[in-house]
Amino acid sequence: MSAWSDGYNADIAYTHGAYRELSPGYLSYVCLLNGIRPPRTDRPFRYCELGCGQGMTLNILAATHPQGRFTGIDFNPLHVAGARRLAEEAELANVAFHERSFQEVAAGALPTEEVGEGFDFIVLHGVYSWVSPENRRAMVDILERTLKPGGLVFVSYNAMPGWAPLLPLQKLMLAHAAANPARSDRQFDAALGFVNRLNEAGAGYFAANPTAGQHLATMAGQDRRYLTHEYLNTHWEPLGHAQVAQDLARAKLGYACSANIPHNFDDLSVRPELRPILAEIADPTLAETVRDFAMNQVFRRDIFIRGLDRMPAVETVAELRRLRFTLMVPREKAGLAVPVPLGELRHDVGLGLPILDALAMGTPTLGGIEAMPEMSRHDFGTISRFLALLVSANHAHPLADPSEEAHQAAGRLNRAIARRMLVDESLFFLAAPTVGLGVGADTLERLVLAGLLAGQPVDVQPLGGFVTDALRALGRTVFAEDGSPISDPEVMRSLVAAKLADFLPQKLPVWQRFGIL
Repeated sequence: MSAWSDGYNADIAYTHGAYRELSPGYLSYVCLLNGIRPPRTDRPFRYCELGCGQGMTLNILAATHPQGRFTGIDFNPLHVAGARRLAEEAELANVAFHERSFQEVAAGALPTEEVGEGFDFIVLHGVYSWVSPENRRAMVDILERTLKPGGLVFVSYNAMPGWAPLLPLQKLMLAHAAANPARSDRQFDAALGFVNRLNEAGAGYFAANPTAGQHLATMAGQDRRYLTHEYLNTHWEPLGHAQVAQDLARAKLGYACSANIPHNFDDLSVRPELRPILAEIADPTLAETVRDFAMNQVFRRDIFIRGLDRMPAVETVAELRRLRFTLMVPREKAGLAVPVPLGELRHDVGLGLPILDALAMGTPTLGGIEAMPEMSRHDFGTISRFLALLVSANHAHPLADPSEEAHQAAGRLNRAIARRMLVDESLFFLAAPTVGLGVGADTLERLVLAGLLAGQPVDVQPLGGFVTDALRALGRTVFAEDGSPISDPEVMRSLVAAKLADFLPQKLPVWQRFGIL
């Protein structure tokens, strides 16, 4: 462990993630759903990410929001150098990455012009419960010093009580790694193998905590870069909501809502028998804590506001009615059943099908959907909530109303990412300017997009050849119907071309809707 890392795993880089919950448009939408006034993004705004990692989210947001100024802070020079290279290659002038510790930033290490009059958004994703108490205090100092009145903070963290049964497991893996020095991914594999042996031999901890054994099985298939950063950190500490709310109160921040949309609806997330108990609690922080016990919360995504302003209901509805929406998936993939914490919510056909059809045909406003003849027997709240749950399931999203500048910047960034996708399988996201966030792609989708962005024609034969050559260069193959790998390049091309003939008619309209193509 490097001395400068202060107990945080820094010997290998983190994943190239891009997270919807960090998008200004998504955060603003969730605030409106809960009657909270968000910062304005229809004019110049400032946005800061503390612990920006590889900077993929920030570069995508900068490309899709040219009216914003984006600042990334990370103490790992490997992360900052890579994020800067991508921004320079895409010619993004509205984003800057700084290699600084949280203590340095809290002490005023950022250039004055970078902070300006303060940030409208500050986000902390996957940082707060992974660092030392001193670093958490420094982050709150930064919020106190640099967030504007009315500014929004997003903070995600491992939560109690959901993590309680697994705390000993993390401590044991950390102790095993400390006793066996090596590169952290190798330390993790050795620790995981050791713990699995304990489980298989019948250790009493696993017998008393079956969740721990299930968790081991889940870890086996996860990205080692994620797992080493998750588990091999000295100061890893799941936190209760009350503690986080108390910490952030020093920066005059009030809890607004969860960025996980269904968690704001007790009828979707809390069992009926528990709702009367929640209704008895007057203190909002205690209520939120009890809600976590009701749900056995493992991970929280909280939105806080500095100067929480609850909007009049009439104004909230008017703002929501103005929002335009689009489908994020092919029409045939969007259904009436939406996952929620209590299971699966299946909507009325008369409500859901006309809305899905309208989204497939265009980009209607919520007000326009409400005015459709088919919606005459449904009230605004029902219509709005169905759309909100479509957004939660990533089947729909509010439009970002991008400028031509946003389309051009996103195009430059996507071409830069696409070139890297041909040699680096750790890249999964491209910039979607129409919705203002990053969208993920599987292996085939990434290589098809890489070809199209490089100028390949929309023709299954040459595009199939491009994808096949890219797969072979990455050491990958395709598989026959019986599951056997195919090594013959011509057979591979034929199978890939056949796959594209079914695949492209579904995906091309979606990518065009996103503004990627």
